[in-house]
Amino acid sequence: MQRFLSLLLATILLLFALISCGEAATPGGISPQGTDAASESPAGPASQPATEPVTEPDTDLFAGSDPLPADLSVPANIKTGDGSVLGTIVVPAGAEDLLAYAGQELAYHVKKVTGSDLPVVSRTGEGYGSFIIATPDSLPAVSEMFSDDLSWLADLGTKETGKWAPDGFAIRLVGGNVWILGNTARGALNGVYDLIEDNLGVLWVRADESKGLIFREMPEATISRVDYREKSPFLMRGWLLCGVTGEPTNQILFSRNKLNAMNADPGHGMDYAGFGHTIKWLLTSSPAYDPNETEYWETDDEGNSLGLEGSHQVNPWSEKAAEVIAANIINQMQNSSKRFIFIGEEDAALHLRCVPYDTEPFEYAPGQFVQPDAENYYSTVMCTMINKIARMVREAVPDGEVGAFAYNNAIVPPECEMEDNVQICYAAWAEDLSLPILSQKAKDKKGDYMASNHCDWVRGWGEKSSHLYFWNYYICYESCTQYGWPIWYRIQQDLQDYAAMGVDGLIPEGEIDLETDCGLLDYWDEPGNHSNVWDQNMMLYWLYSKLAWNPWEDIPTLIAYFCDSVYGDASPYMQEYYSLLEKGWNDGTAEYKRIVNIHTAPTECYKNFVRKQGIGKDLLAALENAYNAASGPVKDSILYVWETAKRQLSSFGSY
Repeated sequence: MQRFLSLLLATILLLFALISCGEAATPGGISPQGTDAASESPAGPASQPATEPVTEPDTDLFAGSDPLPADLSVPANIKTGDGSVLGTIVVPAGAEDLLAYAGQELAYHVKKVTGSDLPVVSRTGEGYGSFIIATPDSLPAVSEMFSDDLSWLADLGTKETGKWAPDGFAIRLVGGNVWILGNTARGALNGVYDLIEDNLGVLWVRADESKGLIFREMPEATISRVDYREKSPFLMRGWLLCGVTGEPTNQILFSRNKLNAMNADPGHGMDYAGFGHTIKWLLTSSPAYDPNETEYWETDDEGNSLGLEGSHQVNPWSEKAAEVIAANIINQMQNSSKRFIFIGEEDAALHLRCVPYDTEPFEYAPGQFVQPDAENYYSTVMCTMINKIARMVREAVPDGEVGAFAYNNAIVPPECEMEDNVQICYAAWAEDLSLPILSQKAKDKKGDYMASNHCDWVRGWGEKSSHLYFWNYYICYESCTQYGWPIWYRIQQDLQDYAAMGVDGLIPEGEIDLETDCGLLDYWDEPGNHSNVWDQNMMLYWLYSKLAWNPWEDIPTLIAYFCDSVYGDASPYMQEYYSLLEKGWNDGTAEYKRIVNIHTAPTECYKNFVRKQGIGKDLLAALENAYNAASGPVKDSILYVWETAKRQLSSFGSY
């Protein structure tokens, strides 16, 4: 066990694997309210059978590998569907660390479920089959053996047809061996996790394994789900987590759920691009920065420079500012392995004046102007500066890329199209979580100007940018420790729409699963700690990971599977609780005249989505029954949700 944990932690330090609105019907008769035209999926399914015949070569596939240990002990209780024994895990000799880690993860979970130690070796043996984890780089023979599977995984699509991520996998049963394949090591690791979940019945729902590694022990395991292949429509799938970054247990949790991005130190094949509000820092830390230059900065109404301290943002009209920022980025890339650097406007700071520039028509392309009174005037100026920086970076570092926000000052789609080495992160600030992001119905709600326009702006950015990422606020809200938003259908519709748009990735904001009261909860001034956010939203976090991999999953089936696996005897009561919560939310938000966003207080949620819907007593009864029926650590989570609901509802005269 200690050796495994050492490998786990070592991986964190060593690995860095790069990486239409619709009125669509939803399962269970519950609509996410407000879609206007059905989304179309990318060309081809996210999952399909793999049935092409495979011919094994006559040569030794593992020539040059070390011989099997003389004292090798092969367990006999892990078998294929026809009863053949799977006695070892094979990771080809010389494979990269992430592939070796995949073998350790498979062995670890087999041990948990069956009690058997499945040896990890570098070649197959006689008289039994093996799990073989491989990529073309680690075992060249698979390129010909599984050419059809690997070609399908290698087809990454286009923005027009729908994109696919490169970390897909195929699982094939050939000659008594179970092959777990990927074109990348991260893809093979995803295949290992899929096999563990589907064949061993393991779920990963909390960062603390004592609370969130869900499985039942079995004396014999049958590997029956084989011969299929999968890939996700999203290159980046992950979380921006408030609180402690670089925390290993959360990285492990997300990696096991086939997510590949997190704002933390790299590990487990996870890649985080580093979104941040850094534009002033990039300017002032550049080797080309001149502290006496006034052109970099904003002005007062008379045109006097406000300097570094007085400026909210960098002056986006300034050619000198663009050149100095580009010089910093180029310097970083040329002196490191970095090939992506984010240029972020300062957080929540409205831009000031840049006199006289901001009173004049702006030429964003030869002979093409945007007028000062246009809604997208400032964002066009800002994005033109980003494009200038991107062109300078590409000239010096051909494979260098930069990122920028569509957020706050620059959220309105610009007149200019973005350079193809610019990644745009759309931060849907103040979005109405009761409606899909593309729903025009948001315009009918009272509330934030941004929330009512996301439906149009997102489409506009889809036309202007070839590399678009989304920072939604799915589990970042004022009542996050007090009320769990039942927004799984909203998330599903968003992700289906994003897939149809050819969006590159998902990086919503949430909370770290850690028992501490630091971070965002101090800002919300809410009782509880980060772990309590997960008590309220545990299933939603898990559902997001499923939908991020495959947005076309059947949600009722997922909910039933989650409840049966996690809550055991309490499953019927928790399913009733989630059904009531969802009904109250759907009925309540349909009546609610305001947007429902991160600032909607707990009292508002319980008043409008529970009390007014007449479900308070039934909700508490379902939680009480669930608590009485539950056992193990999940009982404490149910108790927290139950006691929180009782406390909130008790503030009303009746419910």
